[in-house]
Amino acid sequence: MLQDVPILEVVEEEYRYSKVPLVVFYHGWRSDKELVLTQARKLAKKKIRVVLPDAMNHGQRRHDVSSIPSFTFWNSIQGNLAEFDLIKDFYLKRDLVLDEKIGVGGYSMGGMTTGALLTQHPEITAATIIMGTPNLGAYAKLVRDSAKQHNLYIPKDMKSLTSWIDDYDLSNYPETINNRPLLFWHGTDDERIPYSQSKNFFDSIQGQDYAEQVAFITGYKAKHLVETRLMDKIANFFEYYLY
Repeated sequence: MLQDVPILEVVEEEYRYSKVPLVVFYHGWRSDKELVLTQARKLAKKKIRVVLPDAMNHGQRRHDVSSIPSFTFWNSIQGNLAEFDLIKDFYLKRDLVLDEKIGVGGYSMGGMTTGALLTQHPEITAATIIMGTPNLGAYAKLVRDSAKQHNLYIPKDMKSLTSWIDDYDLSNYPETINNRPLLFWHGTDDERIPYSQSKNFFDSIQGQDYAEQVAFITGYKAKHLVETRLMDKIANFFEYYLY
């Protein structure tokens, strides 16, 4: 536990007390830190220390989900953002981070967390957004519109209640990428988060100086699912850019 945040730390035994790069990796909606262990082990084999937190309302912190569409979802992401410094500083203060090399990544909701963190944390060295949209505002509108179509209750001021999203929306502040290595992966047949939101963002930043190290991998016919080969690509990406 880091205060009230349950985490798993995954690192090869021989590097447990050594300075190695740090990667904070976030799970998806209705998932938990244990379900990201395979990815963490692949990263740890690259001589990286991996921290897997349970988001608010998930894993050891699981609570009932609000009947208001996406309200708990956004609350969970906001919690991740609020707790990032707590995790990062714990390892920095103990002098366990090699050359202050810090990676951040995540699946789905965790990918959206990653994009949001990039807008506020220039100390992040490299990042991966896996099947998560960098366009938080567009996704929030999609959920609101869908709720209305299905006659689900949603507050009239839902946009205002989640207005913090605008300040953490990578599509509003793409320049904050600041030429950092950033890898996107998204499946064309993703049934939960539209492929187009990630791909359109990537296309829109092409040719910009701040986006020279941004890469996009398309999962053709792929759905909202991470396969082993992709986990290997993610591990190789962080190994390359954190060493």
